[in-house]
Amino acid sequence: MVSQTTMEDLKDAISRLLKEPSKVKPLATNRIPSAVVIPFCEREDGYHILLLKKVDSNYPHGGQVCLPGGCHEERDGSLLTTALREFEEETGIPSRHVEIAGALEPVETRSTNFIIYPFVGFLPYPESVKIDGVEIEKAFFVPLHFVLKNHPFPTEAYPYRGITFHTPIIRYQGETIWGATARILDRLMEVIKRAWTGR
Repeated sequence: MVSQTTMEDLKDAISRLLKEPSKVKPLATNRIPSAVVIPFCEREDGYHILLLKKVDSNYPHGGQVCLPGGCHEERDGSLLTTALREFEEETGIPSRHVEIAGALEPVETRSTNFIIYPFVGFLPYPESVKIDGVEIEKAFFVPLHFVLKNHPFPTEAYPYRGITFHTPIIRYQGETIWGATARILDRLMEVIKRAWTGR
């Protein structure tokens, strides 16, 4: 059904089930607040989600597939500003090109002490991603129909830095999407399915 709709239809359908971006405030927690954009764009073969893979380093989440985003800074003012600032820094795409449809509930990381506030964004046309190769190793697009087809995602034992995590897993063209990123996408796929079924 998604493939037969326009990007505007998809945005309108799910925005009714998402939180108002301006109402997203940091929760009272000792976790480190961060924010990400879940970026949709329409390509020749349908809708895709833009994902990044971090350089395998000693930094938190090194080597993991992630969504564009990063830590909240006081100068940002809002979590949405954080998400858009980090999106532009990591992808090279001007944040003004992103239309935010709404926000999902925050997700806590399990390998670190972050709480992630996800915002769903739409790019009006396919973008050229420019990464610096220092923090981000690569960028790639995953077809929405592929993610929906594999949802609900299987939960598996996944080893990372000497610890085994039980996590939803999405495998696409040699990349493994797991942890908080997989849980964020899981929630978003539930929203999309609800939007189309009316439940």
